[in-house]
Amino acid sequence: MRRLLLVSGGTAVLLLLGVGGLKLLKTLSFFSIRRVEVVGARYLTPAAITRALAVPKAASLFDDLDPLERRARQVPGVIEASIGRRLPGTLRVTVREAVPVALAERGGRLVLVDQAGSVLPFDPTRPAEDLPLAAEPDPAVAGLLARMREVEPELFARVERAARLRRDVVLDLAAGRLWFRAGASSEDIRNLLLVADYLNRKGRSWRELDARFASRVIVRGAGA
Repeated sequence: MRRLLLVSGGTAVLLLLGVGGLKLLKTLSFFSIRRVEVVGARYLTPAAITRALAVPKAASLFDDLDPLERRARQVPGVIEASIGRRLPGTLRVTVREAVPVALAERGGRLVLVDQAGSVLPFDPTRPAEDLPLAAEPDPAVAGLLARMREVEPELFARVERAARLRRDVVLDLAAGRLWFRAGASSEDIRNLLLVADYLNRKGRSWRELDARFASRVIVRGAGA
């Protein structure tokens, strides 16, 4: 009997919604928005995203969420955003942020840059990982670092500094310097790593690895 009553009650709620009961639910204080959860934020603070939503004080969980989603997507540094409901009064905001690939110097201060070399509005003192230091925001440098992190994350983690020298990009590691063309491909990065791994296995030191030439890597330095 209890199960029957629950099923009947659920059916009644669905019918109520179908005939305009949603308007009634909006008026109930039980469904007022009292809490905002933010998921996926690594560089932006939940408080900053919540402020950007500007949820009205009298807002109901059953109000149209499209305006709030638009505001969330307009937050600088946010690429995608979606908002869901959790009864009785919680909004769940899920965001995907732009991913920094390097720190860079600009105007005498440090900033975070994305794979396009664009400055991100994130606090550089809150990085989620150690990032290389670039001489300046540069799309060629940032793009190469982004490709390296995708195909060879362990090598990316070893990069300490990155800079553009005319048409080339140089990356400084504790072990030495890496040279690439500005538009170096993922295959160029893999080829260089193969050479570096071979030299390490043989116990041979090197000062520079130069991958600017097609299908070859030039080794420079003592012991090479």
